[in-house]
Amino acid sequence: MITKSISAVASALCILALLSSGAVVAAEPQYSGFIENYPDLKSDPRNPGAMIWEKPGLDRSAYSAVMIETIDIFIHPQSKYKGIDANDMKAISDAFYKDIVDVLEPDIPVVSKPGPGVLVVRLAITNVHLKKKKRGLLGYTPVGLVVTGMQDLAGKRVRLMDATLEGESFDGQTGERLAVVVDTQADLPGKKGEKPSWDQIAKTLRSYAERFRSEALKR
Repeated sequence: MITKSISAVASALCILALLSSGAVVAAEPQYSGFIENYPDLKSDPRNPGAMIWEKPGLDRSAYSAVMIETIDIFIHPQSKYKGIDANDMKAISDAFYKDIVDVLEPDIPVVSKPGPGVLVVRLAITNVHLKKKKRGLLGYTPVGLVVTGMQDLAGKRVRLMDATLEGESFDGQTGERLAVVVDTQADLPGKKGEKPSWDQIAKTLRSYAERFRSEALKR
């Protein structure tokens, strides 16, 4: 499996597991190995395609800030295209990160260091299948960058065919694992039979962030 590590990105995937409860038993998904010692995951009845685990008795109100670690990107060995540019992936990643921060802040600070009351989040996009798109009229020239912007251009260069979101969260003071989530992006309302897209992943992450923000503000 080819792995690309990039800076910055969205976090709320793991946060979902902090909010979820009432899970039911489901078939075990295929794991990438990003998370060490996968716990006994259960399907999330509120999120088709998502599998979750959380520490028993977890006090969700104890966390008032979020720290986001670097994301890992795992390109599947059977992907039709593996040559995605690191700058392209960083541009997409930065857009995800900004979306999450815009949802959480100022109510839920996104911090750079762990500590008491801080939820530390690790996130990966795994089992990624890509397909290279045809060049447009401007091609991938500096002029094209100016016209479209780097984030938009990255999405136009490479099409996302399939992907899984994996994440885990830890207590920022003790390092204890609190929650795990694996989301295959399957069976989303209105998306049945459709392939995942960069926009779909961004919307999913924003939804998780909004749920965490709403729950956290109740404390």
